[in-house]
Amino acid sequence: MNLRWIDTHIHVSDIGREGERREQMLADLVDVLDRCDADLRLVISPDFPYLTNIARDAEAMAVGNIMIRELCREAPGRLVGSCMINPRFLDESLRVMDLAFGEWGFVQLGEMLPYSMGSRMDSDEAEAVVRRAVEFDVPVQVHLGTYWKPGGEVGSSGDGMSQMGDLIACVERVPEAKYILAHAIGCGPTPEWIPWADWFLDVVFGTYGEWPDNFWIEVRDFQCKALPRTIAEVPTDRILAGTDWTTRVGPPFQSYGTMFDVAEGTNPFPPEVASFVGFLREAGASEEDIERIAHRNAEELFGREAFEQS
Repeated sequence: MNLRWIDTHIHVSDIGREGERREQMLADLVDVLDRCDADLRLVISPDFPYLTNIARDAEAMAVGNIMIRELCREAPGRLVGSCMINPRFLDESLRVMDLAFGEWGFVQLGEMLPYSMGSRMDSDEAEAVVRRAVEFDVPVQVHLGTYWKPGGEVGSSGDGMSQMGDLIACVERVPEAKYILAHAIGCGPTPEWIPWADWFLDVVFGTYGEWPDNFWIEVRDFQCKALPRTIAEVPTDRILAGTDWTTRVGPPFQSYGTMFDVAEGTNPFPPEVASFVGFLREAGASEEDIERIAHRNAEELFGREAFEQS
């Protein structure tokens, strides 16, 4: 498949689950790109343990983002940086953002993880970092829990409705920013997980009457039942592929297309871009829509030059 495919939501780490250093991290990550059935480009930000460290230590922000910078330097155009910060450490957040966007060529602020970082989007600190993102003309990728599991706690990763309200309050503070609704269209690995996707769409349209020009929405799971509605109601130039794929298993890492938190061997569909394209066609997407969602929307949002190989 010659289709260029840009995923705007990827988490990587050069440290494994047991704390081991992944000495061949770049090669193992490029192997995923080479094995893919499409011309795959990834927008990457830190995963564990960097994420945990950023939640509690201001200096960890630079460490995590430097790891991302080094990977992107070695695979320009194929790996592109997203800057993860913690607004609670405001001065250091702004310093790291100035480096990431002013010197390193990062294209996105995020993923913003208030539930993990002990922060809120509706806060003076978050407003300050979002305003700095506006100065650099980069979008802000904000976590929204993809699904809710019965018994889940308020304030947890899956507390999507609270997170949506917090995001909208931030939008009221900084209406000129560009916002990415992270992994908003998706579903759980089993029926006991309740997708928020339709609720998210209801809230956005109910609040604004139409899809805001400064909102982009990520599709995490292309087999999601809300995908046809998304294709029909959201302008197709505001839909991105953002699967939340991670390097938590391996190396070798699981094939791109494997669902978040699912083993490749039990993935409910072949883990490949061709499956995503098939789901888009089944949902009513035209060939032009598919091209847009595959790469053109991301290129227009982040700048096509970010995805050109040098």
